[in-house]
Amino acid sequence: MSGTATNDPPVNEMGLVVVGAAGRMGQALIRAIHTIPGARVAGAIERAGSPHIGKDAGELAGIGT
Repeated sequence: MSGTATNDPPVNEMGLVVVGAAGRMGQALIRAIHTIPGARVAGAIERAGSPHIGKDAGELAGIGT
C-alpha cells in the first residue's frame, strides 16, 4: 500500500486558492484557472458574513461544479 488516499490529486497538479472568490476578479481568476491544464481551484475564500459562503466556487464563476 502506498500510504496515499485515493482522492489525492496527481502530483503534477497545482492547487490554487482564490481570495475574494465571489467578486469580479475572483470569478475571473476561477474561470482562468479552470482553463489551465494541471491547475485546479483548491480553495475559495470570501469575507466573513458573505452570502456566498458555502456555495460552489465554480457555480459562482458561471462554469458549473
